[in-house]
Amino acid sequence: MATKLEPHHGNAWSLLAAIHMVQAKYDTARQDCEMLQGLASKLIVTACVATVDSLSGKAEQAYNTLKKSYTSTPNMTPQEKIWVLTRLAEISDRLGQIREADNFFQQALKLNIPDAYLQAVYAEYLLDENRNDELITLLKDKERSDVLLIRLALAEKTVKSPKATEHEAVIKARFDAARMRGDKLHIQDESRFYLYFLNNTKEALKLAQENWLSQHEPSDARMLLEAALAAKDKAAAQPAIDWLTQSRIEDRHLHYLVKSVQELKS
Repeated sequence: MATKLEPHHGNAWSLLAAIHMVQAKYDTARQDCEMLQGLASKLIVTACVATVDSLSGKAEQAYNTLKKSYTSTPNMTPQEKIWVLTRLAEISDRLGQIREADNFFQQALKLNIPDAYLQAVYAEYLLDENRNDELITLLKDKERSDVLLIRLALAEKTVKSPKATEHEAVIKARFDAARMRGDKLHIQDESRFYLYFLNNTKEALKLAQENWLSQHEPSDARMLLEAALAAKDKAAAQPAIDWLTQSRIEDRHLHYLVKSVQELKS
């Protein structure tokens, strides 16, 4: 492990924290963040800890701490700025602070730094807010990215753009090719594709469940809940609901979906 070979390698601790967050090992991820003390800027250490806390029942506190650290840090690199702004936007969105989330996203985008993660999470935000025309403008030249293309196609489908059918065919071909290679890197998005483009709830739920075996981020829980809700399968949603309860995560989208699942007839 890189952290054992090079315990003073900041990037290795950051990566390890990210991996542990994906696995929902929040206590361990927080320890990884704390190992960054002296290896990264105070702002980045704070952002790392705040990201963990925002996923484990301390979102409001994490938001306030990170925002204060950001506004009181005069000299930061553009990369640090975009990383922190994106995290502030995500936390704000989960808390339902729509205006704040939009403001942070806009600040990050104005930096004009190519960042696929920022574009993906902002696209999700625009989809949720039904701002599909803005999303299409944002991603119209980003078709090479599988992650961005499916979000672009979802917006196009919503506004009944003729490009939606073309992009649907491209996405299907890419997923088919990935399956032949045994590549399961974007299995969450594949589940989404089966649910919202092919209307195949059975396969969508199967893929969402498979994805949940290895990844436990809010977007993974959301996909499992959406697929279970579409399939009217309360039992299939239970792992995500259990995770939600255990993590104590505050997320307006997830809590709405859980309520909808629980209202399903047994």
